[in-house]
Amino acid sequence: MNSTVGWMGPGRMITVALALSALAMCVRPISAQIGTGTVPAVVSVPLSVRSAGLNGAGAALVGDAGAVFSNPASLATVRHIGLEGAYRSLPSNGNALNGAAAVRVRQFHLGLGGAFLDYGTDATNFPIAGLPVGSDYRERLAQGSLVYRFGMIALGGTVKYVRMNADTAEQRALGGDAGITIAVFDIMALAFSIQNLGGNWRSSSVLDLPRLSRFGFTMNYVDPQETWRLMSTIEVQWPEGRSTRFVGGIEAGVVVKGVGIIGRGAYGSRPQGTQASKFTVGASVLVMERLSFDYAYQPDDARGDKVHRLGLRLTL
Repeated sequence: MNSTVGWMGPGRMITVALALSALAMCVRPISAQIGTGTVPAVVSVPLSVRSAGLNGAGAALVGDAGAVFSNPASLATVRHIGLEGAYRSLPSNGNALNGAAAVRVRQFHLGLGGAFLDYGTDATNFPIAGLPVGSDYRERLAQGSLVYRFGMIALGGTVKYVRMNADTAEQRALGGDAGITIAVFDIMALAFSIQNLGGNWRSSSVLDLPRLSRFGFTMNYVDPQETWRLMSTIEVQWPEGRSTRFVGGIEAGVVVKGVGIIGRGAYGSRPQGTQASKFTVGASVLVMERLSFDYAYQPDDARGDKVHRLGLRLTL
């Protein structure tokens, strides 16, 4: 033992130890730390492609399964069944997927929603700074809603579960939404919702689910069952700890024998502290009236990236 120490010497032993430590770091990335107050992206971006094309307005967009992500009460005008799915590509081979479903049972509506975000392999794109290249960063969302409708008024509630994995670290959150919608047939809708009511219900979690209150109004200027389509929506949002945000959007198009195209665009004040663009656009191609292929484009999202979203909606 003494001869070995004498052969290597104290200096060489230190050098070898440092080299082995560096090698171990390359083989296994440093464990990530999810800091207190981290906000999962999956609860702060529009998950409905139609809503994304309208710059995030969604409280009073009634009749689509995607309403489960912004105001559960707006599921109340789904006649029988609603289905929706969406895809968005992210930098460095990342991707985002989400889906929603709604079904009517007498005076009740049941809604389900889920989302998955994978930020790829480029650590510079991760919402959490300091992760080494090669780390994994994923977010998952699962939620369920129950809506009760009497007359033109609908009340709804949602329970949501969020899971965040950053390299070897993991955090989970539990929260809920509540909303009320007054829908006058297919002509107009007035709605108010509060998302992440009470924040993160898991006291042991460091994740933050900031409250977002919304007030929206939607108006159809022509009968949406006829050939021409023209609708406008306005929404006021009160994000917790940030300035009030205003959004105004319009949809217009033509549908003949169940086939047509509807374009949409919106202007919204920039969310405080982000690089998000003020204008968004989108379109829907209708097939057999109830099946819709959706697209939305945002020149710059909260991180300054161009965003293309693709979606599919079915309402029966």
